[in-house]
Amino acid sequence: MIRMRFKPCDVHGLDQAIAVVAAHNKVAKGERRQVLADIREVIIGADREARAYYVSEEASKYKIGMAMLAKSPMQRMLGNIFFRINRPPYASKLFSEETSALSWLKGLGASG
Repeated sequence: MIRMRFKPCDVHGLDQAIAVVAAHNKVAKGERRQVLADIREVIIGADREARAYYVSEEASKYKIGMAMLAKSPMQRMLGNIFFRINRPPYASKLFSEETSALSWLKGLGASG
């Protein structure tokens, strides 16, 4: 399983998304993995280009599924909009509690 924690930043555009995906793909070492994306500290979310890149073939290649951790109602709303509009080609779900997210991800196993 890969855990990513997003920290507060002033911008989250395509350049940042490319860097995140490159780091993810390096850690994945050529294998599909479950991903826990913790966005609880995020103030400014990904822009349109970044969101589109996150569901691209390159960004999705090593993902079985992604659980996104959010804490505020605004983050949950933005996360749900991302999942509805961008339609990731992998299992995806939004959570407010890490234990629930980890349980869901473990249930995906290696098959997706």
